[in-house]
Amino acid sequence: MKFGFPMTFTAIMLSWSVIELGGMMKMEIQHARETIRWAIDYLLKATVDANVIYIQVGDANKDHACWERPEDMDTSKTVLKIDGNNPGSYVHRAGIESISP
Repeated sequence: MKFGFPMTFTAIMLSWSVIELGGMMKMEIQHARETIRWAIDYLLKATVDANVIYIQVGDANKDHACWERPEDMDTSKTVLKIDGNNPGSYVHRAGIESISP
């Protein structure tokens, strides 16, 4: 499972923490920056253009009921996206906010 909205929330909160409290993180600041970068890279790859962003990969009910390793799963994945036909402005805005300077 890949959930876009929790990813955007986490990226925003971690970025905010680094901005506000980065001076107190000392030895962990580089790890925090790497984690933020990973989230931003994922969100950028999930964004096709200004009007299309993929927000979820997988079906929670099916995937959480499956107990095999992800590497061994051979079923197709459900993909959810936000676009003109599938609105989701809140998630889209959160994604944009998480990657904005």
